[in-house]
Amino acid sequence: MNKNRHSGGPSAPDMRKLSDALALAQKGELGRAVALFEQATRGAALTPQIAGFGRDLQAAVGNAAFGSQRYDDALIAFERARHYDPHHPGILLNIGNTLFRMGAHDRAAGTLEQARSLHPASPDTLLSLSAALFQLGRLAEAERLARQAAAVAPSAPAVWFNLGTALKGQDKLATAAEAYRRALRIAPQNPTAAVGLIQTKQRSCDWSSFDDDAAMLEAIASQGVPVQASMMLSHRVSARSLLAAAQAHARTIRSKPVRLKTKPGKADVATIAYLSNDFRQHPVAQLLAEVLALHDRSRFRVLAYSYGPDEDGVERRRIREGVDRFIDIGSLTAEAAAETIRRDGVDILIDLKGYTGHPRPHILAARPAPVQVQFLGYPGTMGAPWIDYIVADPIALPPELEDGFTEAVARMPRCFLPRDRRYEVPPPPPRSACGLPADGFVLACFNNAYKITPEIWAVWMALLHKIPDAVLWFARTTAETEQNLLQAARSAGVATDRVVFAPWAPTLEDHLSRLQNADLMLDTLHYGAHTTASDALWAGLPVVTCLGHTLQSRIAASLLHTAGLPDFVRESLAGYEDTVLHWANNRAALEAVRKRLRAERDGGPLFDMNAYTRSLDQALLTMLDRQRRGLPPATFTVVG
Repeated sequence: MNKNRHSGGPSAPDMRKLSDALALAQKGELGRAVALFEQATRGAALTPQIAGFGRDLQAAVGNAAFGSQRYDDALIAFERARHYDPHHPGILLNIGNTLFRMGAHDRAAGTLEQARSLHPASPDTLLSLSAALFQLGRLAEAERLARQAAAVAPSAPAVWFNLGTALKGQDKLATAAEAYRRALRIAPQNPTAAVGLIQTKQRSCDWSSFDDDAAMLEAIASQGVPVQASMMLSHRVSARSLLAAAQAHARTIRSKPVRLKTKPGKADVATIAYLSNDFRQHPVAQLLAEVLALHDRSRFRVLAYSYGPDEDGVERRRIREGVDRFIDIGSLTAEAAAETIRRDGVDILIDLKGYTGHPRPHILAARPAPVQVQFLGYPGTMGAPWIDYIVADPIALPPELEDGFTEAVARMPRCFLPRDRRYEVPPPPPRSACGLPADGFVLACFNNAYKITPEIWAVWMALLHKIPDAVLWFARTTAETEQNLLQAARSAGVATDRVVFAPWAPTLEDHLSRLQNADLMLDTLHYGAHTTASDALWAGLPVVTCLGHTLQSRIAASLLHTAGLPDFVRESLAGYEDTVLHWANNRAALEAVRKRLRAERDGGPLFDMNAYTRSLDQALLTMLDRQRRGLPPATFTVVG
């Protein structure tokens, strides 16, 4: 009788196949190497040598996939590598970096914490963990780890860039600027550090070398450097350069798009979904919530996908109440989030983020819906093949500006900015409570300080010289920014007591209440007022604006035209200044305009959200009809 030579214990590996697998791996033929390695080790004992080779082989596969931005494949390979060596800090770092790129920042931070516990002084791990914590809003921790990384690797420009970004996120602008400058001293041609520094200067109203900075931004964009175009919107950058920057950034965002089957015919009810991390106390939620509730439920099922903080505020409650389903996808990778959206049968996915704040474009790049739209949150092109349409209107985005957009334009008949009308405008507090003169002429600008540029500041200073009792009223910002603005006033020969800063308003009603103490709202130039202008008009406060050549500079003009105030829109800074002077010299007539604006608010076209939502519904149905007929996205205007 022959005895079974294999009694169930582990066998020896096939050393010849193992050697061949090693040779293939060294030649870069990783797929064949993995297959041969698995054959050679099937049933074999996991010796340290085999485990090490298996770990390194899978890590090589993961690195190749990561380099090609195939992050789901990279994650699978790195997890297999971890199977061979569960506590290898380099493998854990790779898994954390992959999860970060997939948008799973919470999981990334957890894995990177494990890696740091094994190798506390690794600058790469400290750097990656700092970036993940920044995305999670844990800014002080992100700063602390970035400082540790800079201490152990002071000659690496990336550590100073990360530190600058963490500091900027906390409005520590002077130290943020110094960190970016440190990065640029090490790597003078580093475009991301250059853009970070310029943006930090803008936020602090430091206009030194403003013209040189504008030229640098144009050069960076024209060279196809992948920096976020959102960082350029507030500066003097052409629409052509903004498009180039957006396209370069979009090329860095890759995913595995899934071919979706076209639904035949015309479904009775289409599923539309809104994607954002701003379903909370945020301008987007404050504008959009009522529209969600008003969508025609005989035509649409409305979903909201959130990946932001779960704040228990009125805005989030109104969003939840206005949709048919509210789904939290914050813990999911981009691929898993896209699969969730796909599985829910979404026909039109509406992105409310673009490249602002903490966007997750990888979700949209995976093509979870047959029609994908960017709306409301980002006033520019995404330059991305996975975005089909942008919602705009004839004034904000006229035909002559279309060549700056890769999206087809879905034009609303009037201003595309909606408004939740459920916010009351309480009576104003006394002017004295706001630090304002009782009888002076109050010129307010509550735009973010980074939107203020030297050209518009010069006009404002000229206005203060020509209107002796006028003051400028701004939203409170950082101490450094305020000091820079006060110094700019002194340099223009204007007393600093004519520049007033308002403290943070806890609620939107508080802000609307105090706005009534202004006489005119002044818009900025390159990046104008959007929600801020809507707030002003809702409170009965006219806005003076200068029509620009980019979407972000024309939205106030669109609001004013729809509100029946076209004379407050001018095409030059000289005209802008003349308009403000006209109303300063005709205050009784200005008060009559304000009374009319308040009286017509509820019945006028600007805040008629029933008509607005019917137009938006028609725009969405037009997009979907084209897609279902097999036609490509195309620009159109809703008749209304």
